[in-house]
Amino acid sequence: MPKKLKDIKKDPASEKIDLKGKVFREKKPIKKPANIIYKEETPIKEVKDLYSGKKQNYIYIRGKKFTPPRYLGNLLRVAVAGFLIIVAINAVNVYVAGKSMEENISEIAYQGYNYILDAGSMATQIQFDNALEAFENAIENFDKAKEELWFINTDYTFYNEDSNVGQAVNALLEGGKYFSFAGKHFLQAIEEFNKIPLYFVSKNNPDILNPPSITDTLRLGLEKTDLAIEQISLASEEILKIEESTLPPELEARVSLAKKKIKEISTTLEATSEYFPAILKLLGDRYPHRYLILFQNNNEIRPTGGFIGSYAIMDINEGYIEKLETYDVYDIDGSYGGIIEPPDEFQAFTSNWRFRDSNYSPDFEISAKKARWFLEKEGGPSVDTVIAINQGLLKDMLEITGPIQVGDFGTLDAENYNLLLSYVIEGKVWGEEDPKHLLKVFVPIFKEAILREENIGKVTSKLYKAIQQKHIMMYSSDEEIQALFESAGISGKVHESAPDEDYLSVINIATGGTKSEQFMEEDIHHHTYIDINGKITDEITLKRSHLWSDEIYFDWKSTLAAYGFSEMPDSIIDILGRGENKVSTRIYVPDGSVLIESNGTDVETKYDKDLKKTYFFVDMHTKAGETSEVWIKYRLPFTLEFEPASTYKLIVEKQPGSRGSIFTKTMSTDEEVYNLALYPDEAVLTKHGDVTYATNLVYDKYFSALWGR
Repeated sequence: MPKKLKDIKKDPASEKIDLKGKVFREKKPIKKPANIIYKEETPIKEVKDLYSGKKQNYIYIRGKKFTPPRYLGNLLRVAVAGFLIIVAINAVNVYVAGKSMEENISEIAYQGYNYILDAGSMATQIQFDNALEAFENAIENFDKAKEELWFINTDYTFYNEDSNVGQAVNALLEGGKYFSFAGKHFLQAIEEFNKIPLYFVSKNNPDILNPPSITDTLRLGLEKTDLAIEQISLASEEILKIEESTLPPELEARVSLAKKKIKEISTTLEATSEYFPAILKLLGDRYPHRYLILFQNNNEIRPTGGFIGSYAIMDINEGYIEKLETYDVYDIDGSYGGIIEPPDEFQAFTSNWRFRDSNYSPDFEISAKKARWFLEKEGGPSVDTVIAINQGLLKDMLEITGPIQVGDFGTLDAENYNLLLSYVIEGKVWGEEDPKHLLKVFVPIFKEAILREENIGKVTSKLYKAIQQKHIMMYSSDEEIQALFESAGISGKVHESAPDEDYLSVINIATGGTKSEQFMEEDIHHHTYIDINGKITDEITLKRSHLWSDEIYFDWKSTLAAYGFSEMPDSIIDILGRGENKVSTRIYVPDGSVLIESNGTDVETKYDKDLKKTYFFVDMHTKAGETSEVWIKYRLPFTLEFEPASTYKLIVEKQPGSRGSIFTKTMSTDEEVYNLALYPDEAVLTKHGDVTYATNLVYDKYFSALWGR
């Protein structure tokens, strides 16, 4: 007589089973003020630097309509698909790993799934040979397990092949085999993809006369990926055959959740194949692809990251860079004699709109289109794709290359490059006609250093992080490519708010011409009050502190002296960071929000027709060693309907180019309104029944709270 199945769902009515073994229970209402369970606030007191700290994520939750994101994240890193296979397998092994059926079958099948998990671990560590062998072993074990099911054809009891449990066993084993095949194909695809950076580097090696075609290699990898997706679909079909509603309670919950997860992943992977043509286009497969690269100095903050001081035109053909030329933005701006009226808010620092100020909107698609228009208007070439890169990324790259010897000038490294480049350019050390001469000498040497074979993996990791933090954004006039950018989360599009969703984004626009943003600490405090009728009032307190000090001055003086610069004119030091930080600030809130009061008379309510959002506009000037502050109170255009409970949702988007702000979220309500649940877990309920949540705003954030009455 076979052994009984393990009890994996003791109380189906009150628990949800997660495939990773966690049990989630609904939170009970916490009413004020008696018998409250609470955690004291632990507000953050300092901002982590952009280049440190752990990655943080957020998701959009739309109440009952919430659906987890179904895209792969950064689709350009197709290797991630291999990891998704492992996630899927972790979902499918719910029965095989935990069953206590016939010992021999259990052991063999369990070993088969372990081979898959081992293969995934090896793949993420780039141990491809070992991973391929593990997938091969997994395939063999699943076949062996099927052979051991000899009793299913003769046994007419609970485990008969026509029974629900028998079908579940068959489906899980067959699905496991298909997953193993898929993993094998994915690894073969990754092997092809990994050749691409090496081929790319070989283009810069004069000893290699005929480097391989990158696009041909990519196409082969994509074909392998398609084969893997086919196997995933077959695995999904097997698992979806199971009628979990007729299974014993021990199996029903896990099989149901497994089917849901596998279907999601199968749909996601099938969708990725739609973007393969876009990837080939980006690499100039059939026709050369031309890029406009905007180099933004985020020490002089602008809506999409920073002031556009330089730009490059890059042509890619068959996967190789055929042309990469860097230009001073003032050269093309100065050669154009037309008059273009700037937006109202830009008139404080310019009377004639030019290419260098084209990034006027925080939505990168809008600004990129304007940059393309300006480039052509001023006599430049037409381009297919626009990429914005913030200067802060250069620090990461120099950490990889180490010090770069720039001719007889000396070395530039991650610690001194910003000061030295800025001093030489702003001080016009090489003369009025060629102030960026040092940059022109530095770029080709840096390019050669960063493209060394041993640096490729490190560069990829840094770029991925920069994309997540919106220090790299992309737009293309090609619809297929733009769809890829949006799915990968690198389009820089501003979030489109739902009618019942709170929203906040603080966008600073430097107007003083100084590079002082690097010394600014920003503190954003967002408070929400909900009354008994569900009406919502928000208050935002924005503080900006200028942290320049004499210690920084003496450090700079020492560094510059080592390079032969004995003089430090006050005008240059002010431009490089000591000077007054002047910004025009847009505080974006939901469309229809109404200003109630503020601590100043100069706060204006405006409307962004492109983003369809209301924003409050104010100028903030902060001298070195001082702090400026603005406080605004406003009413949201929607209310919460307590029937019997309602969710307050807030999306907070960081400014592209920002190194991070201290963000504190607090909530309070009428006494009759009580909290039922909070997201994220770091949010706490105080002993007074209020809510507080503090974080470093280096990534976009999501916050929600469920309230009852």
